[in-house]
Amino acid sequence: MVADLLRTTRVTRKLAVLRTLMAFASLTLFASGSSMVRAQDVDEAPAESVDASPRVYIVSIARAPELEPAAARVGAAARAALRRVEGVDWQTPDQRFLGYDGQVAERLVRARQRLDLGREAYTNLQMGQAIGELAGAVEDFDAAAVAVEDPADLGQALLLLGAAYQFEGRDRDAARVFRRLHTQMPTVRPDPNDFNPEIVQKFQAAAPSDAGAGSATVTVDSDPPGAIVYVDFVPRGLTPTTVGGLVSGEHIVRVTRAGATPFVQPVEVRRGGNGVVNAFIEDNAETPGLHEAFESIAEASVERLDRSGPIAAVATALQLDKIGVIRVAAGTTEGEVELELLLFDVATGRRLLRGAGEVSTDGSALEVGVQRLVAGGLEAGLRTQQTSDRERVPARRNPVVTPPPTTDGGDSVFGKWWFWTAVGGVVVIAVVVAIVVTSSGGTELGQNPGGQVILQF
Repeated sequence: MVADLLRTTRVTRKLAVLRTLMAFASLTLFASGSSMVRAQDVDEAPAESVDASPRVYIVSIARAPELEPAAARVGAAARAALRRVEGVDWQTPDQRFLGYDGQVAERLVRARQRLDLGREAYTNLQMGQAIGELAGAVEDFDAAAVAVEDPADLGQALLLLGAAYQFEGRDRDAARVFRRLHTQMPTVRPDPNDFNPEIVQKFQAAAPSDAGAGSATVTVDSDPPGAIVYVDFVPRGLTPTTVGGLVSGEHIVRVTRAGATPFVQPVEVRRGGNGVVNAFIEDNAETPGLHEAFESIAEASVERLDRSGPIAAVATALQLDKIGVIRVAAGTTEGEVELELLLFDVATGRRLLRGAGEVSTDGSALEVGVQRLVAGGLEAGLRTQQTSDRERVPARRNPVVTPPPTTDGGDSVFGKWWFWTAVGGVVVIAVVVAIVVTSSGGTELGQNPGGQVILQF
């Protein structure tokens, strides 16, 4: 048993390696993109004092109704990356935008703490303690379902809990947990390299009989209509809609829109049956008009923060210092979407960063690409050092740039993205580990006669 259980320590090691790669990605993202990064002309602005904890948030908006599921995935991935950025306050605007209260926030914090404790106990072969902590984590995640955009932590808690039950000889409890994973998170499964064959076998045996057929459906409507529907934590479209391809069992339906308290309801669906959910959506009194302003972002101006425009209205409702917007449009090829990233300083109205490119929507490629994009963009836009476009920005010679390893199509981000800033080249230099100036053979980068800072590599 010890030998088998020690395999699971690879999970913890892989997570540590992944975090390291993500951090490295934020430093090299811009260095491995296209051939030009350019800073646009802006009015000179005096140096600003830097708040130790600026209030920052990122929203995403679809430019066509059929892109709503992809835009919801982009927003969730962007906010997951934002939560890992140190020195910013994302919690308050997150509560206002997603519509949950302080008690839910506390449950989420406790859930993640208990997951860490349960993972550690499981790795140390303390199965009784692991079961207690992991079961508590699952309970807390379920209680905070209105705010759970990314179910990765919940999925890991369930997988480890099922394995711990199995090692303790609690077969029925293990089968119950594994069946929930099959029903609600079919992409989560034990890796044979990390879990012993008995766990993998028990997990597979817990699959519902119609796992391959997926004949169940759920029909969801809302008042008012046009809210985004999540079934089992996956965005499916706007109400009214019918979601098919589901297996029999209990599914979690979440219906929400910007600035409203989410409606969450479990629904039991039989094989070949149809579950019906009617949701009532009520906007929060603290953020009046947020939904309407958010919907208008798709066609908003991108040069500066228009004080009377929808982006400024969203920033005001969320009480932000910096606001990031990702607009999602159809890609040039099937299975891809085009993303446009904008980052604004609310006080001055300056656009700190703009970027655009395409990324695949297959598997987890979209989430991987967006999180790398956001990590790099925020590293640049929130840590500016240049106070005037008149400053000269040095560039380095003869470096070697190696993009970090990628998985699930994540390397598409490196080849298809371009960026420019509106504050000066230093915000780009801050995240470019190494640069080769090839166009002019120069050794420094500064203002060109046209007033733009241009970086070519």
